[in-house]
Amino acid sequence: MEKSLRNWALERGYGIAWSGGELVRRGFARLRELKDSGALDPAFYREFLSWLDDPDILAKSECRTVILVALPRPAHSISFEHGDRSHDFIIPSTYHRYRATFEDVLADLTAVTADKLRLRVLKAPLKTLAALTGLARYGKNNLAYVRPHGSYVQLVGLATDAALDETGAGPEPPLASLEECATCRVCEKACPSRAIGLGRFLLHGETCLTAFSESEGKLPEAYAALRSRCLIGCLACQEKCPANKGLLRLERLPGSFTAAETSALVGEPGITLPSAPALVEKVGALDCTELTISEAGPNPIFRRNLRALLSPSLT
Repeated sequence: MEKSLRNWALERGYGIAWSGGELVRRGFARLRELKDSGALDPAFYREFLSWLDDPDILAKSECRTVILVALPRPAHSISFEHGDRSHDFIIPSTYHRYRATFEDVLADLTAVTADKLRLRVLKAPLKTLAALTGLARYGKNNLAYVRPHGSYVQLVGLATDAALDETGAGPEPPLASLEECATCRVCEKACPSRAIGLGRFLLHGETCLTAFSESEGKLPEAYAALRSRCLIGCLACQEKCPANKGLLRLERLPGSFTAAETSALVGEPGITLPSAPALVEKVGALDCTELTISEAGPNPIFRRNLRALLSPSLT
């Protein structure tokens, strides 16, 4: 079975590692230590990591073996017509079809193994687990780097109650970080909100543009004008990182938004949201949890981010 797993990953260009189920508890414990030490901003933890405190999550994660897969993922672009111009905005790697990718990998590997492993999707701090196995290393930007794809990967965790030879896991590194980061400050200088560095390796998530872009509410004034070309998230540190040089793939999503559709999406005065199925279909093609639409209009995150990209004065 172990050989089948390696061949499956090799044929698809994926990274793979596996380890005993106790890895999950070690991963949860590491993040709780950061929380308890005060290293993580309390508000940031409540917004993005409080699910780690749910005992049911850990209970459901109990298993005999954890399998971690790293898939190379492209970023995607989509066009919006506005103000007599066409604007190409980016959806960074992993935002498009993030949840669907878990199901894709599960279905693929289940078929290849004839369901002998009885696999299920694992909900856990996957970056931490990948670093513990040696599959990934942290960059100073706190993203997971997996050779040869850099940080442009999506991690997928699967659980099984079957036993596997643990040679699929590398030794736990004393510092799960890129060696290049020791003397490099490129991402620090590239970060528009100074979330990287400032005397520590751990990212200041509470000031990261990605965190603001994923949360509802008005953008803080200090960050409203710092929007990148990304409709969600931020690529500033990844694109400048020497370890990522030449690795970003950009694919265009089908379709584009007309000027009337864009005006309706940002909520310009006097413009009503078109009810045409075409608009719903275009938004659906983004397949991004934070960028959705309903009969009442786009969700608040979508509207605010698009307004900020087109004109900070609209936010």
